[in-house]
Amino acid sequence: MKRRIAWLLVVLSGIFLLVPDPIPFIDETTALLIFVKSMGYLGYDVRRWIPFTGRGKGFKRSPFEGASGATVDV
Repeated sequence: MKRRIAWLLVVLSGIFLLVPDPIPFIDETTALLIFVKSMGYLGYDVRRWIPFTGRGKGFKRSPFEGASGATVDV
């Protein structure tokens, strides 16, 4: 059911981006944000084709993250 809602949001926001201003109080930026987030939820990364969205750097893993309980021989 969630995937159907995501597909519905993708289609509606895509139509909104193609048709010139059908609903005046919704900005194209909002429609683009909805489109990108919905496509990301569906597993498609469209941020690489949109230059100003930027790619998240994520977080760096600590080198000691998986070392809990490790034995060190001295």
